[in-house]
Amino acid sequence: MFKAAYSLLCIFDSVNSVYGRKKVQKMVHLLEASGTELPFKYEYHFYGPYSAEVQEEIGFLVQQGFLDEIKHDGAYEYVITDRGRTFKSTLEDDGGYSVNINDRLLSSMTNESSQFLEMVSTYAFLIDSGYEPLSARNKALELKPHLERFVDKAVKYYNDKVKNH
Repeated sequence: MFKAAYSLLCIFDSVNSVYGRKKVQKMVHLLEASGTELPFKYEYHFYGPYSAEVQEEIGFLVQQGFLDEIKHDGAYEYVITDRGRTFKSTLEDDGGYSVNINDRLLSSMTNESSQFLEMVSTYAFLIDSGYEPLSARNKALELKPHLERFVDKAVKYYNDKVKNH
């Protein structure tokens, strides 16, 4: 019942905060692409893979006081609260919840820009949709010509950190 909330609280507890809604979306998507079992479904949208479920769950966590949503110059930062940490612990202790998150990947993503993660996430989405690597690279470039400067680094990042964790 609380798997989605628990999963997101684990992510935020590991990194403390994430700046930007798009970055949250891409980080969660890439964790799933790396094999972390998360309960979210993704569709392709303008900024790449997007899950309405992730955004709805974040809204719930903010509403319940488990995450703070802080607006900075038109962008949002999400920070886990003490109440969120307590709820996460309760779910672990009383509900038996657990999730195995790729902490190395998660930590690495916090240091990357949302635009870079958008390209990595788009490439991962295409690979997961059945594209061969070269075709996925070319399609990602077609979909994201404004992010061309990231494509080679994104493919390497995907191969090194997302798939070969």
